[in-house]
Amino acid sequence: MQTTEISSRKKLTEKQESIYSFIKQEITQQRLSPTVREIAEQFGIRSSNGVMCHLRALERKGWIKRDHYLSRGITLVAEPVTQMITLTPGEAVCIGEIYVGCVGVKDRSVTLELIAPDTMGEIRKDL
Repeated sequence: MQTTEISSRKKLTEKQESIYSFIKQEITQQRLSPTVREIAEQFGIRSSNGVMCHLRALERKGWIKRDHYLSRGITLVAEPVTQMITLTPGEAVCIGEIYVGCVGVKDRSVTLELIAPDTMGEIRKDL
């Protein structure tokens, strides 16, 4: 059995990645998110609307959440992790009490692939 983690977030542009890294760094070091003005100063963006466009994109892509009523209302969103499991013939995976896959065929080259969100709990090899 082989387990692979898959990211479900949308990719960021280079500028969005830089802004996200700056926000993450500020929250880590200062324990506060940066203001729109601080982001603008850091990246040489002249208007607050330019920063807001980047923040809206980061929020739409699932990287941050914003409280629009707070000047320091940016929070980072934990990345949802999905596990991809590849089963080989004769293996089964049990999630809770539900068996979601069992491969037992004559052709030993057949595999079954299952994608399960990490919220379903720990996935283990039973057979």
